[in-house]
Amino acid sequence: MSPHHVPWEAILLGLFKLLKTFGIIPGAIAAYGVRRAYQKWRQRRAMEGWPATDALIQGGQTHREGLRTWVELTYSYYVGEYRSGAYVRHFRREEDADEFIRQVKDKRVQVHYSESSPDQSVILDRDLEMISMLAPALR
Repeated sequence: MSPHHVPWEAILLGLFKLLKTFGIIPGAIAAYGVRRAYQKWRQRRAMEGWPATDALIQGGQTHREGLRTWVELTYSYYVGEYRSGAYVRHFRREEDADEFIRQVKDKRVQVHYSESSPDQSVILDRDLEMISMLAPALR
């Protein structure tokens, strides 16, 4: 196991401990914060040394559960063979999520991947934000 790998079992155990200690609602808020911090950590790690290539955003789907709305984008990239990945972002409103998908669908974006395991990939938030900000100007 690499020193940068965080096993999912450890993350889930930590989340369950938060829920047990703080209760469902505060625990869920804390769990969201932990997940967001983990995503930022992965992105920072990718910037520090993972090689990059272009990826094509194939599409996305808006999901809604209670008050939560999020988008799951799918993308493909080529490193020795075609590979795919997913990117998740949360939104306050479903309309904003749908607009985000419309803006980035079929666009190219840089993806960072693990040299030792090219199926592991990360799209940086800042790269997608740049595409979604440029989309209205390009119309």
